[in-house]
Amino acid sequence: MDSTLRPVLKRQLLVIGASLGAGLVFTYFFGFFIGLAVNIAVMVGVIFYIRRKQIGALRSLGFSDEAAGGGYGNTGVKLKYVCLSCGAEVKGARCGSCGSNMKKPLF
Repeated sequence: MDSTLRPVLKRQLLVIGASLGAGLVFTYFFGFFIGLAVNIAVMVGVIFYIRRKQIGALRSLGFSDEAAGGGYGNTGVKLKYVCLSCGAEVKGARCGSCGSNMKKPLF
């Protein structure tokens, strides 16, 4: 096993063991249904905490909030389209010069 993976594996096993132990303790003290609800709430909280940490780490590497979220935000960059028939720049669905519907994007 690679030496860089050992700390990650140890951390994952620690989280799994801690969540299992906390689940057993909550179920013992609060009963099955309330313990199950508390376990779900704790795990959702842990997931949000880990996600917030990951976003902070990505932000420290130079990624913005939009890139860290994984979505495609409107960054203000608009594609330019060129008509395939006459080569004119197209704004809208049809070419203003020839009326063709065929266009291709320029990157």
